[in-house]
Amino acid sequence: MRFSVIIPTWNEGPQIGPSLKRLREISDETHMEIILVDGGSTDKTVEVARDWVDQVRVLGSPNRGAQLHAGGKVATGDLLFFLHADTQPPGNWQERLEKYWLKSHSDPLAATVFSVDYGNHWPFRLVAAGQNWRARWLQIAYGDQGFCVSGDVYAKSGGFPEIPLMEDVGFCRRLRPLGRIEVLPERIRPSARRLRRWGALANSLFNQWLFLRYAAGADPIKLWERYYAKDLQGQTPAPPPPVDPDRHPFAYLRKKKRA
Repeated sequence: MRFSVIIPTWNEGPQIGPSLKRLREISDETHMEIILVDGGSTDKTVEVARDWVDQVRVLGSPNRGAQLHAGGKVATGDLLFFLHADTQPPGNWQERLEKYWLKSHSDPLAATVFSVDYGNHWPFRLVAAGQNWRARWLQIAYGDQGFCVSGDVYAKSGGFPEIPLMEDVGFCRRLRPLGRIEVLPERIRPSARRLRRWGALANSLFNQWLFLRYAAGADPIKLWERYYAKDLQGQTPAPPPPVDPDRHPFAYLRKKKRA
C-alpha cells in the first residue's frame, strides 16, 4: 500500500529538519510521499523542509484544519497519514498500519490512531492514559495521535473542517457515521513541550475548557488565539480566515436551540 503523509507546519524552527530526517529513516520511501502544508511560517521552516518532502503547499496564514485538508485533497496514497510536525511515529508505523488496514473487520473501520506517549514522567503518563481512553471509548482522538484513513473514507467524510483549532475533534464527528476509530497499541510520541512548560494538570484542564467552549459553539479562531497566546511571545501572525458559523462541526446544536 502507498502512504501519503500530510504534515502541517507553522514556524517549526530548527526541529523540522531532524523530524523529517528521522521520518525518512524509519520509512519505506518507495511506498510513501510526504506532503508538507505550511501556514505562512516566518522562519526557515519551508526552506529547510523542501529537501525532505515531495510536495510543499503554502497557505497565507496558520490554520491547521485548512492545512490538513489542503494536503488531503492532493494526496495520492491508498492511506492518508496525518502527522504533526513535532510528533514521532513508531518505527514500524507503515508495516503496522498496512497490516491492520488489510485485515478483515467485523465493524466498519473509519480511521486508526496510535496510542499516545508523552514520556515516563508520571503526570505525563496520566495525561496520555486519559487521552487514549477518550479515543478508545468516546471515539474522540487528538491529531497528535496520527489519524490514518483511506482515501475513500477521507473523501466521504468531507475531510478535516477548515478551522484553526479543534479540527481533530470536528474530524472525529465527521468520521462517526462511517465507522469506528481504532486505537492501535503501538506508541506515537508527540512533543511534551507544552506539558513541561505549563504543567500537565494545567494544560489538561485548559484543553478541556477549550473543548467545552468549542462544543458550545465558540468561534474556533478565538479559541486558537487563546491556545497559542502563551507561545507567541510577541509574534503577531496573520489571523486565520473567518470561519462560517454554519460550517462549525457543532453548528447543528445551535440550530436546534434556535428552532
